[in-house]
Amino acid sequence: MSQVCEEFHEWVESWVEQEIQKCKQKKCKKWCLCCNKWFCWIEIALVKVGQWVTRVVCEVVNVALDALGGILGLIFAIPILGRLLRQIWSALLDLIWRIVGLIGVLLDWLGVDWEKKYRICIIILSKQGKPLTSEAALTPTIQSAQATWKSAANVKLIVEAVHEVIPTDERDRNLVVECDFGAWTDDLFLTGSNFELYGNTYCFDGAGRRLIGWASPVIVFVVEDIVNKRGCSLGPFADYVTIEAASPGCLAHELGHAVYPWSHHSDSVNLMHSSCGGTQLREWQRILMRNSRHITYF
Repeated sequence: MSQVCEEFHEWVESWVEQEIQKCKQKKCKKWCLCCNKWFCWIEIALVKVGQWVTRVVCEVVNVALDALGGILGLIFAIPILGRLLRQIWSALLDLIWRIVGLIGVLLDWLGVDWEKKYRICIIILSKQGKPLTSEAALTPTIQSAQATWKSAANVKLIVEAVHEVIPTDERDRNLVVECDFGAWTDDLFLTGSNFELYGNTYCFDGAGRRLIGWASPVIVFVVEDIVNKRGCSLGPFADYVTIEAASPGCLAHELGHAVYPWSHHSDSVNLMHSSCGGTQLREWQRILMRNSRHITYF
């Protein structure tokens, strides 16, 4: 089951359970042979039917979008031309969903601070058949990032999946990557092609959402080395970030770059400071980040 469909199903289940308890606690109105309870149970039955219909539709649409995302991903994986198309498509999606999300910007500006969700999928690359790190080793970093995003932006960081092993040895171009302009050229050539294929294979459940942009999970590639950096992101031009296996502490910071079109902030306590040690955001940063296609209410 897709992550989004499952979350919706669980939310409705929780609501139905609450309503069932309320129905059980209602006092029977004997003058109408407990008609008040009848209506209550009829309402719950209708919601349950609607829940399952919605679930089936959600799953069918999700599978179709994932399949389409996987197919188009083969085109996007073509070096240079396909990668340029992917960069342009990602940038367009970022712009479109920011325009669509202007209502959310207004709500944030007015102080209506509803929790949003930020989904990621982690792929740990391998060297000589062995993963560079493990899910257990990354857990403290993930928990720290979750706490930072919750406190700084009221965003729930959701790890949809962690894949520890890729069954084929990576060449150096996948394990040692560049940042800044070098990251852009890496993305144009075989490193970007491989990352596109890995993302659509190991994070297949998010392929459809990555294609349309809404609730698109950011893929976190754990690599051996990022030249002169500890993490890197291409911002709106890609839907993945890279962090180092031996020093993954820039996770929260790089996830910020994925939803933040500006560069670093000068304040050392700011999440977007180059030290990767900040945990705070200015209000305008917070609103800007929450307007990203990657961060949604559902």
